[in-house]
Amino acid sequence: MRTVIAAILIVSLLVAGSGLVFASDRAEIPVTVKIPQMIMMKLDATELVFNEVDFDYLLGDAHLTKVGVVATRKRAVTATISGNVPYTLFVSAPEEYLIGARGGTIHISQLRWRLTDRSEEDDWESISLERVQVRGGPPGTMEVVFDFQLTAYWENPAQVYGGQILLTVIPEGV
Repeated sequence: MRTVIAAILIVSLLVAGSGLVFASDRAEIPVTVKIPQMIMMKLDATELVFNEVDFDYLLGDAHLTKVGVVATRKRAVTATISGNVPYTLFVSAPEEYLIGARGGTIHISQLRWRLTDRSEEDDWESISLERVQVRGGPPGTMEVVFDFQLTAYWENPAQVYGGQILLTVIPEGV
């Protein structure tokens, strides 16, 4: 009987004592993260529209010149660029002409741009087929606001014209 009690006591101590055993172990796992180059551009406008009121030189903001009427759209497009590498923003046109619904054409150079924060009258630059640097930026987020101006010459037939402007963001060093 004493052996049975001693055996029960030993088993009880072993079971109770096993909860008090402390184990300490540590493992290191190497971590490798390869973040890709990321650049994103968001535009606040899906199109640039010059309406009839934009060409109103009597009651509106348009300017009458000897060659035609100059219409201006201030703060027409805002491009927000975010990237984790330095980048440069360019503006250009993919085609040489804006094409009219009834066959007329407007040369793309009649459409001009400037940055809104540079509001000097002679800061306007014509859109061209060649990429023109607008602004560069470090990694982070940058907002670029554009004004656009279109000169409608007296020779341009009255109709609706369509075309495109390209805003291109390129990482620096490419």
